[in-house]
Amino acid sequence: MKHSILAISERKETLKQIRKELSEQYEIITFNNLLDALDMLRESDFDIVLLDEYLTWFNFSEAKRKLTGIGKDFVIVGLLDEEKEDVIQEMKDADIYNYLLKPVDMKEMNRIILPALRNLDIIKEKRKLEEKLSDTEEENEIVGQSSRVKEVKNLIDKVAESDLTVLVTGENGVGKELIAKEIYKKSDRRKNSYITISCASLPEDLVERELFGYERGAFPGASASKKGILEEADGGTVFLDEISAMDLKAQAKLLRVIEYGEFRRVGGNKTRKVDVRFIVSTNKDLKDETEKGKFRKDLYHRLTVFPIEVPPLRDRKDDVPILANYFLNKIVKDLHRDIPVISGEAMKYLMEYSYPGNIRELKNMIERMVILSNDRTIGVEDLPLEIKMKSDTVENKTVIGVGPLKDILEQEIYSLDEVEKVVIAMALQKTRWNKQETSKLLGIGRTTLYEKIRKYGLDIK
Repeated sequence: MKHSILAISERKETLKQIRKELSEQYEIITFNNLLDALDMLRESDFDIVLLDEYLTWFNFSEAKRKLTGIGKDFVIVGLLDEEKEDVIQEMKDADIYNYLLKPVDMKEMNRIILPALRNLDIIKEKRKLEEKLSDTEEENEIVGQSSRVKEVKNLIDKVAESDLTVLVTGENGVGKELIAKEIYKKSDRRKNSYITISCASLPEDLVERELFGYERGAFPGASASKKGILEEADGGTVFLDEISAMDLKAQAKLLRVIEYGEFRRVGGNKTRKVDVRFIVSTNKDLKDETEKGKFRKDLYHRLTVFPIEVPPLRDRKDDVPILANYFLNKIVKDLHRDIPVISGEAMKYLMEYSYPGNIRELKNMIERMVILSNDRTIGVEDLPLEIKMKSDTVENKTVIGVGPLKDILEQEIYSLDEVEKVVIAMALQKTRWNKQETSKLLGIGRTTLYEKIRKYGLDIK
């Protein structure tokens, strides 16, 4: 079965060239208008979207946002006339997967597309796993035995049975929502509602409507009155995720609910009473936000009565093996596969990594490793490239196309060609095979770089 490509360009000659070059190997549908292409994307599934840099009303970031807003899985590849630094940077900022130079060449297309398709398969498998894992959300627990985690568990036990408002702080991906859910499950309100509202993902006016509800005629389109989350959660718990994103007007209304248990719907005059326990989270420094005038000081002082700070994973490295095996066991259970073992060498890499995405990043890595591995042992070769490249020790460095750096350095005799090959391979690896960046890093011309790549057989096949 051929993979499908949706090509978008306002230049008819570009679309004609793409159809001519790729139609034998791929299913190609082309559009000279982004909005029409979006309609097609809503109706049909595509593996790859080729997106021209020249769109009258949209730059890469705007086009990417509209494409991904549809909620389907595909990989976006940019189409460029030439490699310009500002355009490439714009693509990086928009998180475009990669780019191709026009006119599109089949060989270069496959070099870019094939890894992209493998990446797409991983994304689709990951989504299936996430759906399965979400079905067993109630089984989630706070995993870890480090002193920092034990401290968090102790605080949860102390505050759970009270009705105190709790502020959970920490970086993205540390598990703040899991902490909130654990407080709820151990509280006297556990038999009543638990509702989450993401303040960061909703527009300012929508957060207020969702939280407090609204009366008929409060705004255009409000044809009927509607209860808000507070009324629906009466007697239960509300978790406000990323509260720093809430606007000042809604903050004032929230403060009144916390202090007096009363509020008014948007557009309403009637004061309503509710009994709700609040747990809130943020990845920002709320004290700093108050000093900037972005967060109310009175609400800040009300929320900081009982704070719980969740440590980043880099500060609790002893928990990495426990977490890795916890996620491993859950994933293979859902896949109905035998439980593999993470090799000692691979675990060493996992222990040394800094995890900017914290526990969420580790979980995603384990999922990907399980999907890619066909053996009973998950080894270094199954690790994501970013872990291999960011390992802190020379012993763990692996140069793609050459081999373990340790073996290279232990040679007694070096030839100049061998040294040059290693240097070029490491530069390519560091730039993820971006030839323009690699040539700048090495201080050589691109023509010279291409010659060296061919000489040493370093190009990705």
